[in-house]
Amino acid sequence: MAFSRRDTIHLLVSGTAATVLFSLFKVSGAKALPRPPGALEEKSFLATCARCYRCLDVCPTDAIRPAGIAGGIVSIGTPVLEHKKCIFCMACIKECPTGAIARISRDEIDIGNAVINQDTCLSWTGAEKCTRCFDACRYDAIKLEKDIFPVVLEDLCTGCNACEKRCPTKPKSIVTFYDQVRRMPAPGRRIAMRLEDETGRRPAHGREPGFMDWLKGRVRKLGEHYGIIKEDEEE
Repeated sequence: MAFSRRDTIHLLVSGTAATVLFSLFKVSGAKALPRPPGALEEKSFLATCARCYRCLDVCPTDAIRPAGIAGGIVSIGTPVLEHKKCIFCMACIKECPTGAIARISRDEIDIGNAVINQDTCLSWTGAEKCTRCFDACRYDAIKLEKDIFPVVLEDLCTGCNACEKRCPTKPKSIVTFYDQVRRMPAPGRRIAMRLEDETGRRPAHGREPGFMDWLKGRVRKLGEHYGIIKEDEEE
């Protein structure tokens, strides 16, 4: 594997230096970035996030990436969401150990709203009766007026983007916008939480990885992210 001891030390030193920098800046002036579903309000999120990258590791679609310098010094290394890749799998919500991502249900997720362009929608223009967006929505956020014309119910829309993916027109006649994102208030008392299953109990099978296992995986992940290691390289 083309990953030298010097590369390892460089990554570890860079991570340590970044951690020191985080403590030198106030979070109140931070730029709000797109965060994973269930993320606390930005100030509380930055104060709570440990930058452990567990949410990045468990995301099956690589919808979460570490923030760069463009998001501001205090945000470097914090998780940023690529909305259209998110499939609401809940993995990041269950994995976060600090509560920076609140333990909410799938129905509480709200990362955006869909908007229909009636000038190009097949049903609204009369080209054909199309119900694809209506059929795709699992949150009952789209209704059919007169059993024909799709209308988005903003209060119910979560921004899951399923409707946009199913729309057959080019360009899409229904598009999800992410300018209205629900962020969670910080709880009065927060405790560190560990990985749990759907019932709220810790998994009974397997062993939890030790610190060195986690560190090796983290170093490799960072190496792949910054191009030091290629993903298809084997040890």
